[in-house]
Amino acid sequence: MAGRGGIAWAPEAAQALKGVPVLVRPLARRKVEERVRSEGRDQVGMADFAAAEARFRAVMGAKSEKELAQLMPAANRPGAELVVMESCRAKLSGCPNALMDTDPWREALEAWLVANQVSERLRAKVEGDQVLFHHKLRLSLAGCPNGCSRPQIADLALVGTVSPVFDPDDCTACGACAAVCPDGAIAVAETVSWDQDQCLGCLGCAQSCPTGAVSLGPVEARVLMGGKLGRHPHLAREVARVGSPEQAVALMGRAIDDYIEHAPQGERFAAWWADKHKEGE
Repeated sequence: MAGRGGIAWAPEAAQALKGVPVLVRPLARRKVEERVRSEGRDQVGMADFAAAEARFRAVMGAKSEKELAQLMPAANRPGAELVVMESCRAKLSGCPNALMDTDPWREALEAWLVANQVSERLRAKVEGDQVLFHHKLRLSLAGCPNGCSRPQIADLALVGTVSPVFDPDDCTACGACAAVCPDGAIAVAETVSWDQDQCLGCLGCAQSCPTGAVSLGPVEARVLMGGKLGRHPHLAREVARVGSPEQAVALMGRAIDDYIEHAPQGERFAAWWADKHKEGE
């Protein structure tokens, strides 16, 4: 099989390429050919394809075909998807740290996004004939503070959390809770003191208490906004804690509407939000 720029494909490598999903096949082909060309060769062999496939799987992990499609350039026309939502896979993996079932929160957000035509309204802010990944609004949902779905670098995110409640009558001030706290939010002297601002919420203190003096409050979601990587990275900041998907949708919806209506053409949500909510203002 002939490739671009004088690069040929060995029959077995060409056959293997046909097994790559159609939506990412052109990109896979180009990347393999670029690597072969950079090494001064003019033919793609099976070893080249296998090495490229291994690198791709390592980078993309277990992403579905839909998730892969979200990463690819798309024509800037009605129906183009401009929202990427990623959830942690706690149910799939049986994660012992999960605090929040992200499904109801995701469903509520997806319903709001569709009802308010967010993708189409965002598309109107894109200049040019292609929608690229950086044009898209990125949302993340994480079932616990470990944040496997990378809420810290999403435009908007929800992270499951719980707050401890300490019973002074049962507490022996043994210090077990403070010893396991990953956030340094608990100190023990004669009594226990807890710093709500430091606590990200997990199961550690309640699980470690030998007398059962620590119970956990209701599951909530920390709402984060303004995260991004790129040339000027910025970690998302907590703006509120909410107790229901409806509260999350109301808060995040206002922020998205505000961005669509008032952000300059071409400015990303995270850059706009960070500028609007500068530290100390």
